[in-house]
Amino acid sequence: MELFSELYNCYYQVVEQILNEAQTQPISEKKIHQICQEMGFAESGFYIFPKLSKGEWQLLSYDGSHYHSLIKEQPSMPLTLLQRSWLKTLLADARFQLFFTDTELTSLADYLADAKVLWNPEDFHYYDRYADEDDYSSPVYREHFQTLLTALSHRQYVHISYHSMKGHWIAHHYLPLKLEYSTKNDQFRLLAIAQESPSRLFQTINIRGIQTVSLLPQYAEQEFDFASAIRASYYHDPVCLRIKNQRNALERAMLHFANYEKTTKKIDEDTWECLIYYNSSMETELLIEVLSFGPMVQVIGPPSFLAQVKRRLAKQMELFAHLTT
Repeated sequence: MELFSELYNCYYQVVEQILNEAQTQPISEKKIHQICQEMGFAESGFYIFPKLSKGEWQLLSYDGSHYHSLIKEQPSMPLTLLQRSWLKTLLADARFQLFFTDTELTSLADYLADAKVLWNPEDFHYYDRYADEDDYSSPVYREHFQTLLTALSHRQYVHISYHSMKGHWIAHHYLPLKLEYSTKNDQFRLLAIAQESPSRLFQTINIRGIQTVSLLPQYAEQEFDFASAIRASYYHDPVCLRIKNQRNALERAMLHFANYEKTTKKIDEDTWECLIYYNSSMETELLIEVLSFGPMVQVIGPPSFLAQVKRRLAKQMELFAHLTT
């Protein structure tokens, strides 16, 4: 993270790795240089090794062939007050809490008790977000989320019964693939494949719609190739956008569309072309996000997506005309 980029940088991590290995068994000079090169830079060993062995640090002893750590305790890098405040700030976010058990949250709260938060969640107002966000504090929601996290970490199948977005009641055995967060909806979604699905195409399930979820004794033998599956689900033609780099539009667009697979190229001095790859589950949200840029972004194609843009704009103009008459 850029906020802490100059704190405990790669040199600290290189030294920690060397000392950890030298504590468990003697380490050769060749191995030390290898760690420096893999975790640092090509020239790191020339600066770090002399300081560790003969220089002012004197953290290694030499027995004639190998080096040993002079540190009795395992080296650690304690968190600074700023890092602790950062963690405590994140801990106040209900979405952050979903990834931890109640016991872990209690331990974190005790550890960070003397730290001050940098800001509170209520300090922010999201003007471009739907108001029907998920209830992250719900015990049932948290239980479902924790079960899915367990399944994801072990490639374990689950039985899920849920209400689909169209209101249908569905119950199947699924292999969870990924948890996805929508900033526009402020909701989590599960990407999964049905156990008996011959096509192995993934489905999107809103966590809030899940009624029951339970772990099954079956496990996937190998990791599912999610990247290939999602690419196979894309429409043939990506959305083509022309972005005018005015009012910082290019930087805002790159941040806004960071979660999509895309390619971007420069057309002229202030115009960029961006191709965004998407599937049916992404279409509505992508449409809303594109429209939020107004005249700074021009939709070139494909025709089906462009037609939806025109329909949305025409509907907005009708509503505006109705309000002003």
